[in-house]
Amino acid sequence: MANNPINDYYVVTSRRGQQPERWSWEILRKSTPLGIKMTGDGYQSDAAAQFAGKQALAEFLADLLKEENRPSK
Repeated sequence: MANNPINDYYVVTSRRGQQPERWSWEILRKSTPLGIKMTGDGYQSDAAAQFAGKQALAEFLADLLKEENRPSK
């Protein structure tokens, strides 16, 4: 894992479909592929998808930090 995971993960948004337009977000990692897809879709605007994606990323990073700080057995 990267020394600072906050800088290793990021959110991208993209437009899906034509009518009506729908937007989605995806969390990606710079250092290596994640191995799973973390996505959300069905948003009516890029701004809404960005907002939701950033919230999901913050929750993911908080959970990742908890997992890293958990005592090993």
